[in-house]
Amino acid sequence: MGQARWVAVVPVKRLRAAKSRLRGALPAVPHEELALALVADTVGAALACPAVAEVLVVTVDPQVAATVGAAGARVVPDRPDAGLNAALRHGVEVAAADDGRNWLAALTADLPALRPAELAAALHAVTSGPPGVRRFVADAPGTGTVLLTTPPGVPLAPRFGAGSAAAHLASGAVPLPGVWPSLRRDVDTAADLADAARLGLGPATGALTGVLPAAPGRAARRPRTGRPVYGAGMQGTVATFDAQSRTGVLLLDDGTELPFPARAFDASGLRLLRLGQRLTVHTDPDGGVVRVTLPTMV
Repeated sequence: MGQARWVAVVPVKRLRAAKSRLRGALPAVPHEELALALVADTVGAALACPAVAEVLVVTVDPQVAATVGAAGARVVPDRPDAGLNAALRHGVEVAAADDGRNWLAALTADLPALRPAELAAALHAVTSGPPGVRRFVADAPGTGTVLLTTPPGVPLAPRFGAGSAAAHLASGAVPLPGVWPSLRRDVDTAADLADAARLGLGPATGALTGVLPAAPGRAARRPRTGRPVYGAGMQGTVATFDAQSRTGVLLLDDGTELPFPARAFDASGLRLLRLGQRLTVHTDPDGGVVRVTLPTMV
């Protein structure tokens, strides 16, 4: 199978109606401004994701349309104007009509800490899994859904809303078990926003909260030429791992794929790696990977 072409579809409500439980979380900031910042950071991370070919935002809000359009997303008017699921169905119809070979990813618009590498790792896990299956990523509490994917030719059948993780599971979608904290951290409440801030907010939300963005590589693109040399302490997410050969590929925080050899795994002291697992990269002076470890290990 060739490389999958992913289109991320992001539905966005009118700002005045969005994120009602978050209202008042930042007393000095107008609610609509905070809601727009969440959208801007989510869309910005999706645009920076090396696995995503296009980001399609479905909305009727002119301020949202102007902001995400200026960032490089494609804006589709929410003609049904009948809620998130109707907006998603409309968006995927547009994307499928453009190219029936598109893989489709429905992404919620409230992920201000999202790292492009974690989104890429989740999408890679989808294409590496069983064919013809809808997959989803539950939110941090495990009850909601932040990402729902479908391969070409399979209806998305979104069931976003209260208890959406159980609803998607009951509909036949299969959960993705990867450890992707920034992808799973949607923001509905002030406590959620504080948790996202600990992960590292994107520039728009970070500017409003006074928390500087701490997620490296948010706007980075894959280097097109030259062989980069990575220093000690670089971190990445496990995209692939072959237990038999003990080799794999990490997705670094700048979106670059970095293969690691068996010797790097053997030196880690670990018995197995999971897709989506966070690792620290240790290199030699020439930039070769000599060891991968858990971030808490020395």
